[in-house]
Amino acid sequence: MVADQFGLEVATTKPACAKAVDSYYEAVLAYRPFRSWSAAADEAVRQDAACPMARVLAADCAFCQGDAAKAKDFLETLSKEVEGASGVWSWRELRYVEAWCRWVLHGDPAGCYDALSEVVSRHPSDLFAVKRGHIMGLILGDGSRMLSIVQPAADSAKTSPGPPPKYLHGMWSFALEQEGQYKEAEGIAWEGFSFEKELGPDAWLDHSLAHSLYFQGMGRLDDAMSFMKKRSETWPKEDLHPFLYTHCWWHLALLYTESRNFEPALAIFDERLWPEGPEGLAQGGDPQVQLNALNLLWRLETRQQAEIAEPRWRRVLQGCKGLSLPKDGSKGTLQHSDLLLDILLIRGLCVGAMEDAQPLDEFLTAVKKHSEEMAAGPGGAGGRAEAYRDLAQSVADVFRSDLQASAETAEKRSKARNCILELKPHWGCLGGSEEQRGILLEAVKGPVVCGNPQEEGSSKGGCHLL
Repeated sequence: MVADQFGLEVATTKPACAKAVDSYYEAVLAYRPFRSWSAAADEAVRQDAACPMARVLAADCAFCQGDAAKAKDFLETLSKEVEGASGVWSWRELRYVEAWCRWVLHGDPAGCYDALSEVVSRHPSDLFAVKRGHIMGLILGDGSRMLSIVQPAADSAKTSPGPPPKYLHGMWSFALEQEGQYKEAEGIAWEGFSFEKELGPDAWLDHSLAHSLYFQGMGRLDDAMSFMKKRSETWPKEDLHPFLYTHCWWHLALLYTESRNFEPALAIFDERLWPEGPEGLAQGGDPQVQLNALNLLWRLETRQQAEIAEPRWRRVLQGCKGLSLPKDGSKGTLQHSDLLLDILLIRGLCVGAMEDAQPLDEFLTAVKKHSEEMAAGPGGAGGRAEAYRDLAQSVADVFRSDLQASAETAEKRSKARNCILELKPHWGCLGGSEEQRGILLEAVKGPVVCGNPQEEGSSKGGCHLL
């Protein structure tokens, strides 16, 4: 056994393998590009192909890049070896295998979270388990899970000498914000920034502070905008994962959009979120980049910017084909990998439905089929599958452009909006953050400012969500 950077045992006799494992943790926690993830995961397996931690991380790397088959191969082999591994693999590694098997093989993010939560309870120094548990909470749209898994690490850091571990405060602040504790989240974020000289920058911490300021109301909107503009100098495109790079810029563009300052928002879209040509297509291969771009277009369209949004919808949807959308009759390689993205894709397909409704109708059929598959397994538990299906259909009914103006259409749209509203307790089923899911509030109430319908007085602050 060799200890990793968290002081925890890794079942290998080769320090070079443990070093590569540490490099993988760092690549994920720092949101480095996938090439950094792959280099570390490949090196760990190359150094010790029998190491269970190396193989779990290789599965994580493959799955996060959309190669489910490769991830499943690693995990199916590991699951067969578990029975004879007691006493050879560490308890933590056995829980890791269980967690990733739940997520990848069984489509059960809640089960994955439970296994990781056990790890963090026993080993609060394990920030990689915290991070992956954090992501499971985000997939489930469950802020309480996010806060519960980061709390042991936060409590441990309070009693440890020296500066806290890097990346802790970003996760801690974000979890507090997702639980509606906006001022507390801001305080923890600023505490994290006080260690920046010692620990270095953390773009996820930037993003967490942006969230906490946003939901404190119009009085903090300028603070959020000023902060993000200044911090944008620390977001090097070449060193950040495309998701977080575009997501931080999305936050700034959203602030401009809600301030009705559309010109800089569009500049961010065209220069950062989805540039024209090969650069945009390459960057847009990541589903989360697609989500950021489509989310901003929805907000622009809600604010009567349909004319400038329309060609950009087309550009993004074209880039999604073969990935999150079908292409030439075949399912996209990353299709239904993110439920909130599916809702955004439906919204985009509604724009072109007047010219050709077939892509929209075919995707709605695919969503219904996917919801049925979810309902048959643990991933659809608690009505998650049904809420996803009904939200998808309702969004289509509200926005599809091929419906003729009539009393019948008006009634259909009204019923669809009511359905979205009735499903509010289940919006989290789609995953993502409260701020990202603000599109659903806009579908019902129109333009949102700082998490509240504009006409209802957003200056009060707080994400009241109707």
